[in-house]
Amino acid sequence: MQAHERLTEDQAYQVGVLIARLHEAALGFERPSDCRGPVWGISTYREALAKLERYAGTFLSEASWTLYQLAAEKVMSQLHHMNADDCNYGLIHADLHLGNLVFEGGIPHPIDFGRCGYGYFLYDLAAVLLSLVPNQRLKVLQGYESMRKLGSDYIQSLECFFIMIMMENYSHHASNPRETESLKSEQIYALVYIHEYLRGRPFLLNVVEPVEIDDAPISS
Repeated sequence: MQAHERLTEDQAYQVGVLIARLHEAALGFERPSDCRGPVWGISTYREALAKLERYAGTFLSEASWTLYQLAAEKVMSQLHHMNADDCNYGLIHADLHLGNLVFEGGIPHPIDFGRCGYGYFLYDLAAVLLSLVPNQRLKVLQGYESMRKLGSDYIQSLECFFIMIMMENYSHHASNPRETESLKSEQIYALVYIHEYLRGRPFLLNVVEPVEIDDAPISS
């Protein structure tokens, strides 16, 4: 059975366990000298932003694109100040959305390792949380922490990757005219996430109400 947004709480918990096990396995992986897997970070994010800028006008207003740019600057600043070590960085799936999870007997299994490369482990967690509601996100995190403990301040970094991946996804789909209306319809949620992120207010585990905020000023 392929995963979808209507995961039970137990399924969401098991997804967290799965991701933690993937990362535990990655800790023991020795990279061959001739291995040149992709590195998901500031460089690849900049490439995605460059493409997004070319197509932003197809689904974003000028005011909305300004918010996106401000959020992108904050994401890159946070990425720049993150310290990679053996506990938080290594081999990742890099595309763990719900479409790349299948369930068998209640246990999730990852598929499609086409983007597998190196990056922060939180990148994988953020990718799967993107399509879930707050109570499911909490269960994923609880499942993950049953296997691997997260740092005390991980939520801020996780929300940074959440915004990063959301923009990367839009960059990927924005060039397809058939996706335009869907992208437009998602902005009532995306812009709220961005708005909260810019204000420094936690949003990942809170219910986000869709509102029109194109003209809302960014101030503390």
